[in-house]
Amino acid sequence: MESPEAPHLSPPPEQVAEIDRRAAALKAQPEDFAAMDALWRAVYELDRWIFIARGTTDQPGPYAGELPQGPMLFAFTTGERARSAALGMGLSEEEASWLLAVPLPSAIEWAASFSSVGVKGIVFDYPAAGYFAPLGNLVPMRDYMATHPSPEV
Repeated sequence: MESPEAPHLSPPPEQVAEIDRRAAALKAQPEDFAAMDALWRAVYELDRWIFIARGTTDQPGPYAGELPQGPMLFAFTTGERARSAALGMGLSEEEASWLLAVPLPSAIEWAASFSSVGVKGIVFDYPAAGYFAPLGNLVPMRDYMATHPSPEV
């Protein structure tokens, strides 16, 4: 049960459904720039990115794992998706319940900073959706979106 003081880890269901719809559209047409742009704009509109926490309570960090593209940060759109993925990866119930909620826009540069320790990218809602971006693209994507309004406007 969430305490009244704790931030809610899940965005509105409509926002999650829209991200899921856009992820499915990109999966159907992976070379479609408009589909990729639409998905990442929706992800960047979240209030926070959720990560499975690892490390210590004094120095928590995000869960990273090896995928074919290389080492990836595992990020999630909802706390429940993070918890479910953690359990699916073999973490204990206690470990799966320890989550980091990193607010945007600071989550972008925070995640990108992990390239300095060899992490190659960030993957969202793995394994269900699994859309990813190289960490080196996070800040340029933010800057591109800031200077190029959404074509859906």
